[in-house]
Amino acid sequence: MALGCLAALFGVKESPSSTPATGERTVPDSLPVEVKRFFFSRDENAFYSALTEATQGTTYRVFPNVRLNDLFKITAEGSRAATLGRLRDKHVDFLLVDAAQGYRPVLGIELDGRSHASERQQHRDAVKDVAFRSAGLPLLRLPSRAYSPAEVRAELHRVLPAR
Repeated sequence: MALGCLAALFGVKESPSSTPATGERTVPDSLPVEVKRFFFSRDENAFYSALTEATQGTTYRVFPNVRLNDLFKITAEGSRAATLGRLRDKHVDFLLVDAAQGYRPVLGIELDGRSHASERQQHRDAVKDVAFRSAGLPLLRLPSRAYSPAEVRAELHRVLPAR
């Protein structure tokens, strides 16, 4: 009854055919989505190009916009929900993996632009920092700007162990 009143109040009408049977889930015919015009910001695009050029001839491969949930495995079942909540909806701008070692992650890279000055973003950044530190995976934070392949190569040599 209460749901019916709320539905009437907000003008929600549900057709009988869209009501799922017990235990069944329905999938809508469409969703209100469209493809974003740009996948990268201008600086991310320039950095991706410089990073891929800087890693040419190496066994490193670059993956952009990797979700932290896909990168990290939660090791303590007792705090799984809390940890998952902290990782949810967060990603690292670029992940460098070593293809010669089964695509083992070796370095996360974040480009920190103007939005990183906000209190909310600083909190999200702190969570990322803790996650990377806890997993023993280096995270390189760089100011968001255009970089040359030589500059990127120098940063990689600075933070990655020599091979």
